[in-house]
Amino acid sequence: MESPEEKLLRSFVFGRLLNQDTRTKTVNLLGKIDSQSAIVIAEKTAFTTDPEFLESFSQPSHLSALSLVERNDIYHWFLASQATGELPRHAEAKLTLIFPATETHIRKYSVQSLRMVTETPEIYREHVLPYVSSKRGGGRLNWVYNVLEKKRESESIIIEDTDEQEGFMLLPDLKWDRRTMSSLYTMALVLRRDITSVRDLKKKDVPWLRRLQKKILEGICDKYSGIEADQIRLYIHYQPSYYHFHIHAVAISHDGGGGQAAGKAMLLQNVISQLEGMAGEGEVGFADVELTYFVGEESELWQNVFSKLKK
Repeated sequence: MESPEEKLLRSFVFGRLLNQDTRTKTVNLLGKIDSQSAIVIAEKTAFTTDPEFLESFSQPSHLSALSLVERNDIYHWFLASQATGELPRHAEAKLTLIFPATETHIRKYSVQSLRMVTETPEIYREHVLPYVSSKRGGGRLNWVYNVLEKKRESESIIIEDTDEQEGFMLLPDLKWDRRTMSSLYTMALVLRRDITSVRDLKKKDVPWLRRLQKKILEGICDKYSGIEADQIRLYIHYQPSYYHFHIHAVAISHDGGGGQAAGKAMLLQNVISQLEGMAGEGEVGFADVELTYFVGEESELWQNVFSKLKK
């Protein structure tokens, strides 16, 4: 038997959306109960960690509705629902399958404490650069090259510049549902393959970076009428998840958590300004400065480089 309070909630009549938080998966709804204004705050609950529940992901009946969004190399993205209903409209969850997963993947997605480290130019050249080089080989960037060579995700390209030196592809990130503008999340992959990270950017790259910045912002605003240039955050990760230079273009209203935190994200405009202000000619760049950022204790960078340097 329902309580009076439960009956009260069930009599809520939706009026309009007041607000939403893309990080906490919360919506604030305004409506009426018996002609009086009422607000309902709805938040998606966290997944239970009971083994019985987690084992259900290996059972075919767990997800009654499942739809492949995209596949690229070892990465697979799905929309899913435990209830019946048309996807993507009624999707309850977005699933990422990494198969086969490497030990690096396992470490990356494991719970871990974070450490702040300072990477000097000498540490970068002697210790980090060999690590970066190892992460670019062995097919680890195949999924990136699949995109650049239009073997995968070509139908998702938002804008494209085919110039060999200055070109790029802007695509929706799989973190974005491609509908909700307040959580817009896109990524620009540059065509040139000689830049692994911000460390390879030089003062001579400033004009190119400015043009890149302008084209990305204009491209997004031309494609999507619901957003303006000053509502978009452009940033670069250091350390990045993969070593092919790319720029994240995300709605300011979207809270990306640790991915947008100081010690991880570097605003593109600030990177450009720092390069412009460096003393010296065009070859000076980020390879010549100290960079401070955080790493996880389970990462190879911490275990094989910085923890040893600390000792």
